[in-house]
Amino acid sequence: MSQPLWLWIIAIPMAFVTSLLVKRALQAKTPADNDVVLYLLITMASMFGGAVIYFLSPSVVSIVEAVAFNAVLMTGGAIFILHRWTEGSLDEEIGKITVAPSQGAASDVVADATTHDAGTLRVGTRAAVISLILLNEFLMGWAFVLASGSFTTASGSSAQAALSTFSRVVGSDWFIFTMVLEMIFSVYMLRKNLPKSFFLIVIGQSIVMFFAPTALNSANWVTYSIYLGSVAMIGLLIYMYEYLFKNKIVTSAIRGYFLALLALYAMMMAGIFVWIIQGSALVFVLSIVGEMILYFNLILSKGSIESSKSRSWLTDPWWVFGFMTMTFVAEYFMGALIDMQYYGTGFITGISLAPISGSIVTQIGAVFYDFIIYFGSVTGSAWFLIMMGVEMGALVVFKIMITRELETKIRLVLVIAAYFIYSIFLPSFVFSSSIASIPFLGWSMGVGTAGAVAPVFLGAILGTYLITGVLSFLFGARQTCSVFCTAALMYQGTFPDSMSAFNRTSKLGRKLLTSRMSNLYKIVSSIAIVSIIIAAIASYLNSVGIISFTFFGTDIVFFLYIFYFNFLWYIIFISIPFVGTYGCVTTGYCHIGLFNQFVSRIGLFRLKVKDPTQCVNCETKDCAKACPVGLTDLPGNFIKSGQFRSHKCIGVGDCVSACPYENEYFYDVRGWLREKLGIKGSNKHGQPHLPVIGSPVQAEQFAGREANAKT
Repeated sequence: MSQPLWLWIIAIPMAFVTSLLVKRALQAKTPADNDVVLYLLITMASMFGGAVIYFLSPSVVSIVEAVAFNAVLMTGGAIFILHRWTEGSLDEEIGKITVAPSQGAASDVVADATTHDAGTLRVGTRAAVISLILLNEFLMGWAFVLASGSFTTASGSSAQAALSTFSRVVGSDWFIFTMVLEMIFSVYMLRKNLPKSFFLIVIGQSIVMFFAPTALNSANWVTYSIYLGSVAMIGLLIYMYEYLFKNKIVTSAIRGYFLALLALYAMMMAGIFVWIIQGSALVFVLSIVGEMILYFNLILSKGSIESSKSRSWLTDPWWVFGFMTMTFVAEYFMGALIDMQYYGTGFITGISLAPISGSIVTQIGAVFYDFIIYFGSVTGSAWFLIMMGVEMGALVVFKIMITRELETKIRLVLVIAAYFIYSIFLPSFVFSSSIASIPFLGWSMGVGTAGAVAPVFLGAILGTYLITGVLSFLFGARQTCSVFCTAALMYQGTFPDSMSAFNRTSKLGRKLLTSRMSNLYKIVSSIAIVSIIIAAIASYLNSVGIISFTFFGTDIVFFLYIFYFNFLWYIIFISIPFVGTYGCVTTGYCHIGLFNQFVSRIGLFRLKVKDPTQCVNCETKDCAKACPVGLTDLPGNFIKSGQFRSHKCIGVGDCVSACPYENEYFYDVRGWLREKLGIKGSNKHGQPHLPVIGSPVQAEQFAGREANAKT
């Protein structure tokens, strides 16, 4: 234990010195200043390189070799920098001082050339500084791993041995923990030059990197690092989501950094997954190196974080799609890692897959089956849903905090409670063995949640449709689509809710607007209903022994459930930039949603307004803009009949919260009973009220309207 302690006494100051050099490089005013930084980094590299030479084979000969290595590298670096000072950089600095605007056009040409050279030098210097920092950390990590006696020579070919050495050094505590220190030191030193948001993101990055499972050779460390690292990453993702919600206009540098960081996190989680399953850490350590390059490149870009071109991220659907895709990939492997830590690696390795054999059609079917089963085994697991629930649930909490409409607040609280109790706790930890026989719980998606359509479960299936149908008739489809369904939590937080703009801006989203049934809606909904009916009949006949048909040993209804709700749902979710929000409603692919929505259409639920003339005079039509399902025909119906009924309306309530006059309200069995009992509402008919603001954007819009009205 004493040797590693002494090594850390060396490592910590070296991390601090490296951070000082990063700050010096960022503040350099001349190429000569940059050259000094480069030379000091070269000196450090030569020192650690010499240490590696010695510790690989400690002897008098290796000491001589190490000294020679140091001398050659330091002398070579000095000669190169002196050559630059005498032939290039010095002339450049003299040119900057002597060129004046009064010297005419020729001088302007020289000045332009000088500026171009300086810009090129800055890019080259940045690349050199980053490369030398990483080289230093690698050589120091290698030397310290050798010195601590925890390194053994890798077997295999020279290429295999080199990759193994690289993976073991970069994945070691000496490399990872030292890089964490450098990130913390450098971002603290440069905190005044960085936006506060970026400072917090880097701190989050440092925490995530610290919990690298490869850093320590301990089973307990692997377990706790995966749990704690996942918590840190979830916290970082929540912060990034909320940052984008509050900052619609961001610079290209921040957008690029976010996208690259999430791509690296996806690679990191996948790398840890591969490391646990196969023992290879190469993908993981490459993600670590990539993250360090990304970080140092941005902070050495001299202000590009704020000075680069700004635009609304909501106008860049491909960027949003990439952001959501990389986020999901990272979350997918994160969920798989948590599952393996909780259930054991058998959770993944024990998944029953179909053999890839037989005719070409059979092979294609087997590949498709294996992919969906593998994919759905993770996305349908309790711990993946818990992770997603914490992440997206936090965004729902943020929305509750900015929503002033009481009924929507209550519903959002129920969304969170229903998700964790109804979708996770009861089916996974209480009724896991008998879930298929419990109406509405065991068959929450109508058919196929827990298994085959067997005679013993017909009562549960019919009970499900009866219970959910009655609730939809009385309270509207919102009891399913906006409370009990897991989609409610995923779609109704601040960040996903802000993407409802894509309902009106995306090409496909515009085709799905209003209450009408588009051709696409008719086709998709018909396929969903017919496929479920056919599968249910086949499943029942198979259960009673009339036919013998399964899909590679899996009941067809159960497989269809996994395909629709554990795979396709997530594909539609990350495709929000092209489909719009609530694609499960607007495309009609959810059969249980369709059932409840059409029952709701003939039931008691609807939206009403106190004064239709107020809607005539309303210039902004905020209710239509706020609807996450894209029901832009709201105002027309209010003006025409004073109410709105649609099979697509799932009672999210954003339209009610967005109305600046508090003119709109919910009507369901409660309103019907009040009418029958002669109980009048508390608000005066048609009187403007204090606006109910559903989001900061709506608050800004209302403030602007009030200012214009006063003007």
